[in-house]
Amino acid sequence: MLTEKILSTLSCQRFLTLNEICKATNIDHLIGQQQLKKLEKDRLIERRFFAGRSYFKLTDVTKSTSDLGKKTWDKLSQRKLAIQIGQARTCYHHLAGQAGVQLFQWLNQNHLFERLSLDNYVLTAQGKRQFSHFLVESVQQTRLQTCIDFSERLPHLSGALGTRLLSQLVKNDVVALTSKRQIRINIPLARWFKEDFLEDKSNQMFMG
Repeated sequence: MLTEKILSTLSCQRFLTLNEICKATNIDHLIGQQQLKKLEKDRLIERRFFAGRSYFKLTDVTKSTSDLGKKTWDKLSQRKLAIQIGQARTCYHHLAGQAGVQLFQWLNQNHLFERLSLDNYVLTAQGKRQFSHFLVESVQQTRLQTCIDFSERLPHLSGALGTRLLSQLVKNDVVALTSKRQIRINIPLARWFKEDFLEDKSNQMFMG
């Protein structure tokens, strides 16, 4: 069944475009659109409109990756540009790539924000304290802005808070900006996040 092939493709648990799904399943774009609309209506997949196009992801984040899902993601992760700048780079003026996505996941794991919907994240009171502590200035905003990461196809922090965070990381020499949008990691981000970003080291659970 076409729906099963699409769900199998999306089992890679990444945001994929219509074109990428159709290529992976070898189906026509019009048929792909129809099937995706049905799956979205049945709440088996979620759609997020970002940067002028729609991205699709499984609703069930616990579904294991199928062979087709693995093959699809392996192909996307081997794109030339994804390899060249996939580890750490700027996206506008915030941290992107594997480093940016991992940082966003650490924020989640430490309960510094809540996910209300696919593209609606809000800082918790604890999150505001942690950001205020690291940025050495009061953080009053509640809603987080995110991008779908080009290379990782998962969310990373963006917007004003993402910009302020990267600026502080550069100021503290945790990372350094280099040419062609690439970022050099001077201090392992896992260590920085645990030791410098988390204010109360004794009571915070770190998942690296």
